[in-house]
Amino acid sequence: TLILTDVVMPEMNGYELCTLLKADPATRNIPVILVTQLFDPRDVLSGLECGADNFIIKPYEPQYLLDRIEVILANRSLYSDESVESGVSVFFSGQTHVIRSNRQKILNILLSTYEIAITKNNELNEAKDRLASVNDQLSDANNELLRINDDLKNEISERKRVELSLSQANRKLGLLSSITRHDMKNTMMALLSYNELARMDSTDPVFLEYLEREGQLLSRLSAQIEFTRLYEELGVKGAVWIHLESLIQKLSQSFPQITIEVDPEVGHYEIFVDPLIEKVFYNLFDNAIRHGEHVTHVRINAREQDNILNVSIADNGAGVADEDKEQIFARGYGKNTGLGLFLVREILSITNISIIENGKKGEGACFVLSVPNVHFRKIS
Repeated sequence: TLILTDVVMPEMNGYELCTLLKADPATRNIPVILVTQLFDPRDVLSGLECGADNFIIKPYEPQYLLDRIEVILANRSLYSDESVESGVSVFFSGQTHVIRSNRQKILNILLSTYEIAITKNNELNEAKDRLASVNDQLSDANNELLRINDDLKNEISERKRVELSLSQANRKLGLLSSITRHDMKNTMMALLSYNELARMDSTDPVFLEYLEREGQLLSRLSAQIEFTRLYEELGVKGAVWIHLESLIQKLSQSFPQITIEVDPEVGHYEIFVDPLIEKVFYNLFDNAIRHGEHVTHVRINAREQDNILNVSIADNGAGVADEDKEQIFARGYGKNTGLGLFLVREILSITNISIIENGKKGEGACFVLSVPNVHFRKIS
């Protein structure tokens, strides 16, 4: 009843097939519809030349296809075997096409082609309208971004001005603190020297006891002055990426009296911390020796859990009593200056790293550093 054929096919294309069908008296009057993308006017001429009855343009909607078939079948009586014997020569784009289709077919194909052109033109106009609308929206968004950018520039300039002022103020405060601390340390050294001389010259036991206590207080005061220097440096230099294993291996040379064992997994990680991280591990190792009573071995592990890197530092010493597990991080708590673990927690908190002690009394202390996922990375 009707033949639909693609144009691009192996062996024989649609134009060749249509030519053969129209050359055979048995199939000449079967309407042939070419299914093509119709990118070039030469496609229309080639269709007319081979005797095609109509076109279906890809891509197409199913309903459009059915409507076109319905029109062709309704006018089938118009598709007789009448043809122009001599043919009409049409020269286009450097090539001559001989068209033998009757006038009705030519008119139908031209009308169909014109309809397609109108449809595509309307679609193009709609696309242009949508594009213009989108372009207007983009223009408005761009203007808004430019305004925001100007505001940000002004804000950045103001922030830089404030930061410069703060930097100058901090530099002056740091210089004042440094000079004051230096003078205080010199005074402390003089007092300690006089205290020592007084002990050498005195034989009164009661007076010597007073001098001993005075010396202890002066030593503690000296340690507190040193603590102010360390605390002043917190966060000043900016956080950096530190390779855990390299840091621990470096510090272990300062503690030859204990064995520091590093789990191989530790070597796979870098953590983002304040440069004073050396003080953290130094104080933890030093605390193990000072308060562990009989520590000979320290083991360091690293494990990822729930996007957190847990770094544990465990020893085989006396351990920490349950009631002291939180108190040991308080300033002033402890047998020495009471500043070591307080400083450790402060240094770690700069990059949101927490620390707890979860060892068992009598089995050794175990300090666990919990590093959030944005502050650690795994390396090869």
